[in-house]
Amino acid sequence: MKYSTNTKSHHFQQASGWTFVEMLVAVALSSVCLGAGALALQSISTNAKRTTSIIEIDIGGNTNQNFYGDAGSKIRTYVAPNFGKLMFAQEIRAKLAEDALRASAIFCLPRTIPNIVRPETLSYPGGTVVRPKLDSPEDFRAFLKEVEPTSEGVFTSEIRNVPAVDKPNTTIFILGPAADVDKIQVIAIYEIDFLTPSNTAGIYASVRRYIGTNLTHYYDVFYPPGDGDSFHPQFVVFENESRKLAGESADIQKFQIAPYSPFYYMWLPDPTINPYKKLNWTKVDPSTAARSTYEQMAGKSAFGIILPMFPSL
Repeated sequence: MKYSTNTKSHHFQQASGWTFVEMLVAVALSSVCLGAGALALQSISTNAKRTTSIIEIDIGGNTNQNFYGDAGSKIRTYVAPNFGKLMFAQEIRAKLAEDALRASAIFCLPRTIPNIVRPETLSYPGGTVVRPKLDSPEDFRAFLKEVEPTSEGVFTSEIRNVPAVDKPNTTIFILGPAADVDKIQVIAIYEIDFLTPSNTAGIYASVRRYIGTNLTHYYDVFYPPGDGDSFHPQFVVFENESRKLAGESADIQKFQIAPYSPFYYMWLPDPTINPYKKLNWTKVDPSTAARSTYEQMAGKSAFGIILPMFPSL
């Protein structure tokens, strides 16, 4: 008996095809799924609007001018938790990482009052002054005081490893090489501020990026009051392990663990988490451990960042 290849092909096509009834069923099911998805999206959008709160706060005219270059003392911002602000926070974090890749040095300085020092370049002192060796935030603070005298009134306390509790704000100087051998380029300046508005209880958090005096990026959020710990520290400095040879105190040596380059462990405010609504942290680590100084930051921000002090090396 001969085997018909045409018959085989014909049967295969019939087995693999869709009938008209099956197509109708598939279309009907797709319509149901699309309809359910549209209803779910509408529900999400409606609930998001209901749960999103905007508040008008008074941060003071001078602060508003310093932060954003705007007149007036009142601003409107979103109340945490807010997921819409998350996009702006992610953008700032991405810019910080991008700037760090181009940097030759990064220095974090704590402060209390708003920062007024936003140079585009830093000139080495003239005359017979020897060029400083900038290998710590404290050395940079001393250098900055010499080349930008107004900084002395802003960055008023020494910084070794953990900022003081009364210095809740931070300025990050991103430095790079300059064409002029007598100058240091300031690639960007980041500022993180926490302040209490004058017209309501709670904390206003603002994170900004400047090139010179020009504001390029920012995000902000308002944290309603709670019984949780303060957002402190914003960063911790870990020094090169070779510094242990200096024989300093145990409180300093516990931070001297960086095998190659000193680095910062840093936290940015998170718009989706109100740190002041978190339960107070119960200490776990002994005081001899470096983590004992920042373990209370657990769960207060999803924006933890590690930045080397000397990225280009």
